[in-house]
Amino acid sequence: MSETKNFFANAAAVIYFITAMLSTILLLIYIPIVMLMDIGRIRESGFATANVSLGFIGLLGTLIGISLLVPAFRRMYYKLPWLFPLVKILYINVVITSVAKLVMNFGYEIQDEARHTKFFALTIAVIVIGRILMCLWFNRKKVEYIGGVNVRSQ
Repeated sequence: MSETKNFFANAAAVIYFITAMLSTILLLIYIPIVMLMDIGRIRESGFATANVSLGFIGLLGTLIGISLLVPAFRRMYYKLPWLFPLVKILYINVVITSVAKLVMNFGYEIQDEARHTKFFALTIAVIVIGRILMCLWFNRKKVEYIGGVNVRSQ
């Protein structure tokens, strides 16, 4: 009975990894690049663009949350110990770039060159400060593997 249960749990983890997590990882890499390109387009055109940043944060957060909440899906993090730190760092990077794009869009809602310059500088500051805070946080509290093994202890 235990072997059958174990087989189905492993199969569920593999299926979820292939169907949901591979695309999630690709989106976690791709979305910050697109957000930075959008910030460049906003700067070039002088107009705010459509903002789907919060939708991406919600979608990716839901997929990552499901993989952590369902014990059968969580097995993928035990089999691939590098996956959880990677997902955690990339997700925070998506949040940082999404907030930066929100700030940039807000600044470009009104056609004023001085306002555009201020909000572009603020956008750059959001990215830099966000990355610095992320680095400080992970320096203080190391990214742990799902199994609880701390990187610092190795």
